[in-house]
Amino acid sequence: MSDNELMAQTRRPSSHLKIASVLWIVAFMVVMVASILWIVLSVMTGDYLSNSKAVRDAAEAGSTVLALQGTIAATQDWVLPFAFVGVATFILGFGFAFTNILRNVRFRGSTMAAVLPKLKQRKSKA
Repeated sequence: MSDNELMAQTRRPSSHLKIASVLWIVAFMVVMVASILWIVLSVMTGDYLSNSKAVRDAAEAGSTVLALQGTIAATQDWVLPFAFVGVATFILGFGFAFTNILRNVRFRGSTMAAVLPKLKQRKSKA
């Protein structure tokens, strides 16, 4: 590689880091939404369990107690996978960041390979 090519590659921004930062922001938002949903779900469960067992068992179709129970059951089934998607997105962001690190190590190696002959010439002249 020539000096000009190395300088051009140095000035070029890394797309992997941009993708990683976007993935981390999205992952943070997904995990925060899942956390808020878990808090809301726990409050709803507390409201549901504040009714006595007899009231919960005797609830008729269309009552608020059964509606609350249905909402709790439905929400509970998708909040955990939603949080898992957030954590997986966070880990995917690390994959892109590590790809950028590997690219930088390769770049440093090629830079050293390009500069080493010039350094040897300079040292032999001194």
